[in-house]
This record gives sequence, structure tokens and C-alpha cells, in this order.
Amino acid sequence: MARPVDADNEQRLCVRLDAPLPRTLAVGGGTALFVCGTCFHSAARIRALSVAVDGERQPVAAFGMPRLDLFRSLHPTLDAFHAAGISVDPGSAEDPYLHSYRSGFWGTVEIGSADRATRELVLWAELESGERASQTLASLETVALPDPVRDVEPERDGGPLVAICMAAYQAPLELFRRQVRSIRSQTHRNWVCVISDDCSSPERFAAMQDELAGDGRFVLSRAPRRLGFYLNFERALAMAPARARFVALADQDDDWCADKLATLLRRIGDAQLVYSDARVIDHDGQVVSETYWTARRNNHTAFLSLLMTNAVTGAASLFRRGLLDYALPFPPAQFAHFHDHWIAVVALALGDIEFVDRPLYDYVQHDGATLGHTAANWMPPLWSRLGRLRRDPRERVVLWRHHYFVDVCRLTQWATTVRMRCAEEMASDKRRALDRFLGMEGSLSSLADLWRRGARDLVARRSETLGAEWMLAYAFTWRRLLGASVRERPVKHLRLDAVPPPQLVQTPGRPSAPPTALAALSEKIAALELEVSDQAPQRVNLLIPTIDLDHFFGGYIGKFNLARRLAERGLRVRLVTVDPIGPVPLDWRRTVQSYAGLEGLFEHVDVAFGREGGSLPVSRCDAFIATTWWTAHIAHQALASLGRERFLYLIQEYEPFTFPMGTYAALAAGSYAFPHDALFSTELLRDYFCRHRIGVYAEGPAGGDASSAVFQNAITAIEPPSAAELSRRQTRRLLFYARPERHASRNMFELGMLALQQALRDGTFSDGWQLNGIGTVGGERTLGLGARAKLELLPRADQHSYARLLREYDVGLALMYTPHPSLVPIEMASAGMLTVTNSFENKTEAAMTAISTNLLAPPATVDGIAGALRSAAARIGDYGRRAQGSAVQWSRGWDESFSDELIDRVIALLDT
Repeated sequence: MARPVDADNEQRLCVRLDAPLPRTLAVGGGTALFVCGTCFHSAARIRALSVAVDGERQPVAAFGMPRLDLFRSLHPTLDAFHAAGISVDPGSAEDPYLHSYRSGFWGTVEIGSADRATRELVLWAELESGERASQTLASLETVALPDPVRDVEPERDGGPLVAICMAAYQAPLELFRRQVRSIRSQTHRNWVCVISDDCSSPERFAAMQDELAGDGRFVLSRAPRRLGFYLNFERALAMAPARARFVALADQDDDWCADKLATLLRRIGDAQLVYSDARVIDHDGQVVSETYWTARRNNHTAFLSLLMTNAVTGAASLFRRGLLDYALPFPPAQFAHFHDHWIAVVALALGDIEFVDRPLYDYVQHDGATLGHTAANWMPPLWSRLGRLRRDPRERVVLWRHHYFVDVCRLTQWATTVRMRCAEEMASDKRRALDRFLGMEGSLSSLADLWRRGARDLVARRSETLGAEWMLAYAFTWRRLLGASVRERPVKHLRLDAVPPPQLVQTPGRPSAPPTALAALSEKIAALELEVSDQAPQRVNLLIPTIDLDHFFGGYIGKFNLARRLAERGLRVRLVTVDPIGPVPLDWRRTVQSYAGLEGLFEHVDVAFGREGGSLPVSRCDAFIATTWWTAHIAHQALASLGRERFLYLIQEYEPFTFPMGTYAALAAGSYAFPHDALFSTELLRDYFCRHRIGVYAEGPAGGDASSAVFQNAITAIEPPSAAELSRRQTRRLLFYARPERHASRNMFELGMLALQQALRDGTFSDGWQLNGIGTVGGERTLGLGARAKLELLPRADQHSYARLLREYDVGLALMYTPHPSLVPIEMASAGMLTVTNSFENKTEAAMTAISTNLLAPPATVDGIAGALRSAAARIGDYGRRAQGSAVQWSRGWDESFSDELIDRVIALLDT
């Protein structure tokens, strides 16, 4: 998400960050931080952009790059590709002079070693006028790594002390015990083993403690929060005893040969690091490969090749303890970094790496491996690569952009950190290679050399870098093309854009991207990355898809008001988005809080961006509330990872009805099979679930009633017109809830249009009626109805303007082909409109009339809807009855919807 940074309105510098900055930072001898986002000044162009770290400015790598996504979001009424002649857009308060298009920026910021509790990052813009504007990006708390352990005793059987550092998480006990046995069986006896557990379940941690009990050579330390494998290995290495001369890495589920340590110690010589081959086996011990190097050449001498593609497997390696003075702390985990790759790069920067050409352990390949043997050796064949040239050029360019942000920027962060820590110790040839890589964007000769290297590796019998040079060459070329093609306004045939991917941490080792539709669905229901912590406060996590102010209707308002009411009762509530978030206005919080019931919401309710903000801190006792079918899938996975089952499901529709029959409908229906308690929006919807034995009602009414509660979404409060006011109207008006968007198909736009056309042919609205539509967020503003009749679509209005608008109409048309009654027809009825909606199974005409006598609910047919429109038009003169019908039997306020009694029930369901 382009996450807004709180701005100083006087300076009018509008800043959003695409990539989240870490909450804390371990600096050590210096580190590098990737900063990426958008920045523009609302009144002036920017001439130069820099990031100041503790007051010292560093120019960014790129600024003024094209961001069509932000431009479109801030100028929704403009055609972006016909904006060249437009200098002012008075409809955009944030960007009136159209500066947002040239707003993309990024850079790698050096954070030098300094004894400071916090490090301040400030973005500075030099304007064309010569003035300067600034905006604070972050105040990062600096943290130290754990101290080396002291209370551990080796056997002291001669030879140097080796610290074995293992990272563990939910270790399979059978494989963990085998690994521990193989370590205990080492012929080199002078070792200790430090195990950092990444917040495994209490039961699994206790089982590991039992396995190690009584053996003083092992130290098992539990991380206070979930770190992920990269930072968990960093923690394990930081705890290596200071008196150890060498360090060996260990996975939790491998099987070492008895002479592994002895052989590596014998072969390291004067090198910084030594590593061996491995035999690859599966979970059951069957041999997959006698060697790790089945498809690629092993490289441990060429610095640039190793920087681009790792060849050193951590569990195969042993290195000098002094290497950690340069390798720790690891660079920030903003990308898909690997601990063994980083250690290998630092080792080769400082000296040599040796290789033992025989397997010294069994490497277990299984589905849980972060980067397995197959992925680490996979390279598409030449014919496949050549075949990709037939792809749509636009698709290929998007892939180049992806590799630039995910791979070039990742390696630039590492290369910058290596230069900061190791430059004075590096051999001249390695330093030149490092400088060549860091200068690649500005050097055509270096880029040409990269293309040559890539071509050579592409045709080689066995690749050394798995085509990394080829991929990086495309990425660097994209960067040069981007700078050469950017214009002041979007150009239709120059579509290069600088939008980074939603996630910089990308799954490694995928041989090819899945089809776009499959990728979108996989990402939609993918589990959130949780950072489990024993110290985290207990929260209620209310999962919402996104924050989209264009579609902030009744359902969303209900979700946010539920969060507010729970927070008012003392619960710690957090709204968590689960979809990627596009650009949002800088004042989005103020806009949300302008809706009924939401005043001051964010003073009591936290917000976390689940896909953009890195891992989500949670406790093992956190509760989850799902609000859509895919958030139910995500809540189910989150609780499963915490060893629990039931979540609360806020059900505001039977969601399979929102899709054509197919995968999405099936997944939506399947979400009701997860263990959950339900909070239904309206009794009609709850009754539908009961009648069809869906979800909590699968076992019958008694169980469903015990596991659910019901509420009414509050309608927009509208002051009902009096009969006298209605009688004074000169022009008759009809208002159609017209939503032609595909995602709103249940509102039956087409059926409504057909019924209106038939009603017009029948003469129903022939006497000077004004026909308007509301609800759409884009598209055409005038729709023909035949015989010179037109439906004028009104622009989106805020909630207060919407309430005033409804009072001006006589007949309403608002359809919904689901069990839910929909709020719009009830709001129309409350404004004195005779409103045509439709029936659906248990949503009968009698059920709707019980809500208001202003509601007509015929069958969902053209004749049925047209006939009801005819009846409504004929009855508009019964002003007294219309005024009486405006007293709808429905909640008009959110405190009424979520009463104290209901919130007590919701809290009880959350406790289960």
C-alpha cells in the first residue's frame, strides 16, 4: 500500500510509503534501509529529493518517476491519457496542479554506526522555487542483538571450540531427535549447541526441552516473538559463545555424518568459511540425490556471481567466529533475504571460501523447506526462455519492473551494507566488482557486461547463477527505459510505470508464475504472516478486505462500528486489512470518521495493513473476526497456526450469491464450514441460513441459535418529510439504485433497466418525471431508456448529502437478489419514497411490508418490477400514508444496532 505519512499541511508535501519501514533497527557497524514511495508538493515541482538520517542528507536513487496509480486515485474524474493540456484540477484538494504523476521515488539509505536510541529519517524536497520542504518518515528504535551465552559447557576434548547454531520452529520431533543424536555423535567433541526457538507452541517447546534435558552442551532459548527463519538464525548466531573459535549452522531436521565437524575443521585452513556437499533425502529417509549439485555449477570464488546467486548452504558450512563481527546484525528483513547467502557474501568479501566435495550430512527435502534443493537448482531450459519472447511485451515489461524492485533493490541493500562494513578489508578485485554492481544504473559498459555474462550463462551446459545475470540485466534495462520515457503527464503509448509490487518479500524458487487469475485467488486467501509473541497484548483482530473510500457503504460502516463498540467495552481492537491497498487520500482517517457512529474511531481502534506492514504481531490468545468469505479463510488459517479453531464470522450476506457458479462461489460456500460463531446482519439472513442448514445451523436450529447473534445495520438517519411537504412538490422524481459494476451484480442493474423501459412503454412515467440513478462509482453519467427518456446518474455524495438527496424523491427502485433486505430500499422508504425492491425466498413481500408500508417487494421479474413501479407511481398522491410509512421498523443508529446487550453476547461468542 502507498501508506500515507502524517503531513504538515502548511508545507503541503504529500508523502506515502509503499514499502513499510521496520519498527526497530539493529545497526551494528552500519546497515542499509530501502525506502520507497511517492512524494509530491501540492503547489510546486520538486527539483531534488533526499533522505536525511540524523540530519545528514543522502540523495535518493530515483525521484519524479511515473505513478499512474496515484494520479488516477487523486483525479478520478480526469482521463489520465488526455490530461496533457490540463494544468489545474479544482476537484482534487490534495493535488490541484497535477504533480502526483511524477511522484515515485526510492533509494537505499545508509544508516551509520552511532550510539543513538533512535534514528530519525526525514525526507527533504528542494522545490523549483529554491524553497525546501520536509516530512519525517520514521523514528526508528535501535535495538541490540542478544548477548552471547555463557552458561554452557562443552566436553573440552581437545581441538577448537565450535558453536553450533540452530534455528527451530515447530520442529518435527522425530527429525529433531535424529538431528540432535547426530550432533551428539560427532567425533569432534569440543562443541556447544545454541538453539533459538522461534516461538513454537508451548507443547512443542516443552517436548524439545525434554529431549535436551540433562545435556549441558545444549542451550534452548525461546524468542519473545515470531521472527521468521532469517532473523531467527541471526538471533542464534548472536548467542554463539564469545570464546568459540568457529561457528557451524544447523537446521532442525537434518542428519549429520559423525565426522562432519572434524572434516570441516580440517579443511578450512586460512579460509573464512568452508562448506560441504549434501545428500538429499525425503521425509522418510529415501535418497533423492547423492549430491546437492545436480543441475548447476558450484561457485565459491567469483564474488559478483555469489552476490547474485547463493551457492553456500548454511547447514553445510562452518566459519570463523570473527566473521560475525561483520555479518551481524543482518541487513533489515525488507526482502526475501537468506541467512546463509548473506554469511557467504560477507565471508567471500573478507577472504576465501573452501568446498569439501563429498556429502557430510543428509539434507531433508520436504514441503516445509523455505528454499529446497529442487528450487535452488532449477533453471528454465533455453527453449523455454526463448519461447517467452512471444509473450505480450507489456507483460514482459511488468516482469522486468518486478525484478528491479524485488531483486535489484534487494541486492543493492546487501551490497551497500557490505561496502559499509567490509570495504577496508576487501581485496581490490572484489571491491571493484562490488562498485561495478552498485554503479550499474549509471554505467552502460557495466550493463553491457552484465548482458554478456547472462548470455554466456544462458547457453552454458551447467549454469553457475541460474540465469540471475539475464534477469538482472532486464531489470536494469527497465530502469534506464523508465528514466528515458517519463513525461510530465501520462502518455498512452509510453506505459512504463514505477509501481512496486505489493510485497517486496517474494516467495523464492518458483519456476514460473501461475496464471494471473490463479495467482490473484491464491494471494487473496493466503495466510497472513503472523509474528507470535508471548509479550504481545491480547487483541481482537477484525479482518477487513481493504480501505476503499469509493465503496465505503453500509457493510463497511457496520464493520467499523462493531470495532468501535467493542473498543468502548475495553477490548483492544485492531482493524486488519487483508488485500493489497492502493493509494488512499492522506486524510482517509478523517473521511472514515465523518460517517455515522465513527467519530473519533481511531483514538480507540488500531489499524494494521496485513499485506504491506510486514508480519502482524499477535498473542496466542488473540481473537479474530472475519467479515467476508476470504477473510474467513484467513482467520481460519491464523487460528490454526495458533493452535485454536473458532473465529467470529460477521455475516452480512450469503456470499456465494455474489459470484457466478464456480471456484469463487465454492470457496465462499466453503467458508461457512470452518469452525466459527456467527453474527448475522438481519433476522432474514439468519433465517435463510437456518432454513438451509448452513454454517452454524448445519446441525439444526438449536445449535445455530446457541452459536450466533443477530443485529440490524443502521440505516442513514433521514428526517422524514411531512405529508404537507410531500404535497407541495411540483416535479415527480424517481431514484434508481443503479450499480452496473460487475461486483454489484446482485443489485440486478440490468433487470431494473428492463423494468424501467417497460414501465415507460406502459406510460407509467410519461408525465414529466425526473429519472435519476445513484450508487455507481464511475462510467457513463447518462443512460438511454428509449423514446427519448434518460436516466441521469448522480455523482457519489457524502453521507449527509445522501440523506438530504433521498428526501427529494417520490419513487425508489433498489433491488437485491439475495436473502438480505438491503439497506438502500429501507433508507428510501424512510425518506417517504414508495420503494420497489424484490422478494427472495424467505424475503417475502409480507416480511418487507412489516419493515415499512412504503416497500413493495414483487418477484424479481421484468413484469413484476414494472408492475410494482406502476403501482408505486399511482400511489404517490397518498401523502399521509407515505409519511406514515417513513417510520420504518429498523435501527437508525449504531448504538441501537450494537446495543449493550448485543455486545455482551458478541463478547461471549469471542470468548468461546
